[in-house]
Parts: sequence; structure tokens; C-alpha cells
Amino acid sequence: MMVGLPLIGGLLGGIIAGLYYFYGLLLTVRRVPLSPQPKRLLFMSYLGRLVPVVLVMMFLARRDPGGFVAFILGFFLARMVLTRKIARQRG
Repeated sequence: MMVGLPLIGGLLGGIIAGLYYFYGLLLTVRRVPLSPQPKRLLFMSYLGRLVPVVLVMMFLARRDPGGFVAFILGFFLARMVLTRKIARQRG
């Protein structure tokens, strides 16, 4: 039972991090046309999204390789779900 706990935690962490990263990207893309400094907005958004996700990835990679793989899967699962949701809203 305890063996699967890091995998579940990694998967859930990846889903949360993926939603954070890709929803933040969506908000940024929507604000770029209205921004007086679009390059600065893009750069600051990129750092604000990337740094927390990479820190969590590094923590998991050092602690549990299986949890890290589950994190990556959850991260891209969140990307797929969010992409499909946005496509349905526009279509």
C-alpha cells in the first residue's frame, strides 16, 4: 500500500502543476494584446510558471524516480485536458 503512495502523490502533483502552468499560459496569452509591455509580461509569466514547476520536479527526481515519472505523466495529462476544454469552448 505504501509503495503506491509516492506514485499517486506524484500524479496528483503533476496534474496540479500542469493546471497551474498551462492555465497561467492561457491567461498570459489573453493579456498580451492588451499589455503595454508584452515582452516583459511574457518573460515574467514564463518565470512565474516555470520556476515552481521545476523546483517540484527537482524535489521529486531526487526523492523518488517513480514519483517523478508519475509527475510528468500528470503534468501532460493536465495539458491534454485543458487543451481539449479550451478547444470545445472555441468550437
